[in-house]
Order: sequence, then structure tokens, then C-alpha cells
Amino acid sequence: MKKNLPLGLILSAILVFTSGWVESLSAASEKAPISGTPILREKKLRFLRDYGVGTRIKPEKGVFADLVGDTRLFWAFDFGAASNPYYQTSATCRRIEPLISGFFLNIYVEDEGYARDPSRFTSTILDSIANEYKNVILPTETAFFGTPPTGDFTILLMDIKDSGGGTFVSGYFDSRNENSGVANSNNRHMIYLDSKEGTPGSTSSFGTLAHEFQHFIHYNYDPFEETWVEEGLSGLARYVCGYGHQPSHVTAFSQAPTTSLTNWQDDLANYGATYLFMLFLVEKYGGAGTTKAIVANGGRGIAGINNALFARGLLVEVNDIFKNWVVANYLNDSSISGGIYGYSASFSGIPHSPGNITLTTTVSSYPASGDGTLNQYGADYVEFTNLGGTYNIFVVIPYNLSDSATPSYSYSAWLGSLILDVGSCSSTVRAEGVRQGTSGPTPSVETNIPISMSSSCGGSGSGGGGGCFIATSAYGSSLAEEVFTLREFRDRYLLTHLPGRILMKVYYRLSPPLADFISLHDDLRFLTRVAFYPIVGLSRSILQTPQEMGFCGMGLFLLFGLILIGHRNMKRGRGGRLK
Repeated sequence: MKKNLPLGLILSAILVFTSGWVESLSAASEKAPISGTPILREKKLRFLRDYGVGTRIKPEKGVFADLVGDTRLFWAFDFGAASNPYYQTSATCRRIEPLISGFFLNIYVEDEGYARDPSRFTSTILDSIANEYKNVILPTETAFFGTPPTGDFTILLMDIKDSGGGTFVSGYFDSRNENSGVANSNNRHMIYLDSKEGTPGSTSSFGTLAHEFQHFIHYNYDPFEETWVEEGLSGLARYVCGYGHQPSHVTAFSQAPTTSLTNWQDDLANYGATYLFMLFLVEKYGGAGTTKAIVANGGRGIAGINNALFARGLLVEVNDIFKNWVVANYLNDSSISGGIYGYSASFSGIPHSPGNITLTTTVSSYPASGDGTLNQYGADYVEFTNLGGTYNIFVVIPYNLSDSATPSYSYSAWLGSLILDVGSCSSTVRAEGVRQGTSGPTPSVETNIPISMSSSCGGSGSGGGGGCFIATSAYGSSLAEEVFTLREFRDRYLLTHLPGRILMKVYYRLSPPLADFISLHDDLRFLTRVAFYPIVGLSRSILQTPQEMGFCGMGLFLLFGLILIGHRNMKRGRGGRLK
């Protein structure tokens, strides 16, 4: 017995340490759910071209006189069929729920699936589906997306046929059913939910029901809406109804954050991109009122969203939201800039999510150079590490505000400076930047980085002040680590006290002409860097150890004042004239 004890302990230890691995492997092997609705888009558009909207069904109550126990033939779509995808299947009504409107919810179950495993369709499970639809999904989506068409509503639980692989069609809405007198129409308001790989009555299945119900509402307001908008709002429907994020979609996008927002390719990253954009939009720009306006207005895609924002009195456009969104996907920090670079929603339990995305490129040794190509309404993330000083990480985020162009960009980097350039430069290409440090400084976002930066002048940055200031001229770029250190010290200490604000007011008045003058003379740029050396050093020291502020701060005030006076006199000595 004692001889077997070590072996038993070893086996127990193996089980303990591998159980998590086995569980992760099992989770990873599960198929990810997708919607069949976007796959049917081309058929929908052809149908609308041929028939218009004049054949829509009427909202009479009890047209089919559905009763529990009734068996009917339903048209369904085989997503794996190469031809003749429509087929009929037999299903029986197993639950009817009266709605406040006076109409009814009818739940049908495919007979083949019921015969295979009736335990998946117990009265308890069907009751839970009816209650979620009536008490959660219907009122919530009415508030967020608009009032659905009147009439009875049918949910068909069935084995949705698809092409297999790593995903499965968990549900779909077929707009053909909204029309009478046409081929393959069931002539009733309805959606399909998968009951074979999907589990009826589960949170995931409720999320699919919420997703497809948004498609149903949206079609009856704007049947021509672009796919990425509809899918983003349907992903959002799952979340606002209380069923959480779809982890596989969030993970797929976070591992491929360069994915185009607007160019729908029907992969998991597309689902994640459109959902996260709509989640960010509804959190920051008007909530349910904005999403409801997007659905209701006749505009499509970006134009439709812009129309909705304008109608709501929000002086912002999709392009403005997009540039904040691409930073939020990297940073996800609501503690800075009024929370505009972070989500309110928690992504706990999803390792790959906003705040922990896969970078496009990481640069750690210098000098360095590289290039890339931007997707349509997509962004790249190029990280520069080991920069030294208070801020030793910089992430530049070039992004493309075009539905058609795929521009290229290039970069060159040295320690302390960065030059970003874009080949085939276009007005649709922009860049943001995030400076971070490992010693505790607040992350700093550099907005509207010039795409073709000269060596003498950078952008105004997120800290304000505008123009090309002395430090930027001296170091050759607004992205230089020394400039970020000075900006952080200014924001944290100088602008929070009256003497500092007075000093900065003088600086803002004198610096533009001085900076322009310095940028034209290499020797002055060198002398200015030498003069700034102790200021940068003291600023960095105080940021890392705030208790040193006292006399060090007084010294900084004096040094900075002397530099301003010295440069002013130096310019006059060279024949310059202050304005």
C-alpha cells in the first residue's frame, strides 16, 4: 500500500495541474456562433428589387390560429447547400404566450429534433424562452431599436443546416417571411434558433434570440441598411438585454484589431469589430436614443449614423468617434481625458479584449524603420519600447477613414524621436499615439499626429497649448520622450497652481515665435536641448518621486524663466524681432 502512495500522489497532482488545461482545451474546441442573416443579404436585396415592400404581410391576429400541438410545414434555409437551399421541415407548436399587445408568441419545435432528444425542449425550457422574450427582449429592444411590427411572432427551434467548420449558424432572420404570396415564405413574423449545437434556454441562446430580433426590427424600419451597422447593433442587442459579451467575437477582434469596421467579410473578427464600435458609441454618445435614431433614419452606413447623431443634437461624426475608439481598443483606460479612451463595460474573464489587444508590430531596438498597409476603416498598432526615461513606451496608431482606399504608411524611429510618413498620402489617413511608462506616470494620448511630420515641428498634442513650442522644436518632434515628460509635469503640477499657470501663460505667449526661430538654426536647437537637460531631468525625477517637488520645483521655475529670457535675448541678438 505504501509503495503505491507516491504513484497515487503523482497521478493526483497530474489531474490537478492538467484539469485547467483540459477545461481550456474543451472550451477552445467549441464552435463559435454566427448569424445567418448577413449570408442572406444578397437574396434580400434581390427580393426587394423584384417585389419592393408592397407584399408585406398584414398584422391580423391569429391568422394561422396556432394551437399547442399543431404541426405545420415550415420553409427553412440550408446554409451548406450549393443549390436549391430552401427546403421544408415539419415542426409542432409546443408553447403559446399571450403578449401585452393582444397578439401571441408561438414557439415551434422541429419534429426531428424533438424526437431525437425531447429533454432539450421541456416545458420549463420553453417557459424560460417565452418569459425572456416577453419580459426582457421585447421591452428592451423596443427601447433601444424601435417598436417591432404588430402581429403574432414565431420562434422556430430547429437544427439549422450549415457548412460546418469552426462556427455554426446559431440563428437567422429571413426577410422573405415578411412577405405574402412569394415563394418559400412562411408568411409570418418569425426567426429561427438552432437547437442542435445551440442549447435552448441557455444564456447563449437568449443572446442569439436578442441578436436576431434586432434584425427583425431593423428590417421593418430600414431594409437596405449596411451589414456592418446591422450586425453591430444586433451584437449590441445581446449586451443591452443582459446576456453579456459574445467572448468568441470579442476575442477574435482583439487578436486582429486591424480588421476593417465597414468591410464585412463574415468572420468572427468582423462581428467583434462592429459590436465593440456600437458598444463604444452607445456608451459615449447618447445611449438608447442614438441607437433608436440609427435604426429609424433612412440613411445607411456611416451617413445614417451621422444623420442620427445630428438629429440627436450631438456635434460629432463617425470619423470623430472612430479615432477615439481605436485608442480605447488599445488603452481602455477611463481615468484620463474624461473617460473617452475607455469602455464602461467590463471585459472580465475575456483575456483578449480591449486593453489587451494584439499589436501589429513591436519595435525594441533603434534605429528602426518599417511600413504597413491600412484596411478600410481599420487601424494598425505599432509599439516602440525601451525608449528610456519616464515614458519608455510609445504606441503609434495610424488609421484609415476610407471605405475604398488601402493606403500604406512607413515610420522611422530613433531613441527620443519618431518620424511617421505615409506613402500615397491621403486626407483619409490619420494617426493617434499613446505614451506610457513603467514608473507610474499617467498615460498620455497624442491626438492628430501629423502624417508627414517634418523634423522641426510636431502636432499640438492632447495637452493643449497648440502650435510648435520650444521643446518640440529643440527635440525635433512632439513625440520625443523629453517633450512628453515636460507635458506630464506641466499638466500634473504647473497647471494646478497659480504660479505655474502664470508661467505657462507667459510661455504660450512667447513660445510660438521663439520656436519658429529655433527650428531654423541647428546650433540653437542644440543649445536649447542642453538648456533643457536639467529641466527634463528634474521633471522626470519629480514625476517618479513626487515628494521631491519642494525645492526642485522652485529650481524648475527659475531655470525655465532663465531659458525664456535667454532665448528672447538670443533671438534679438541675431536680428530677430519678437512679435
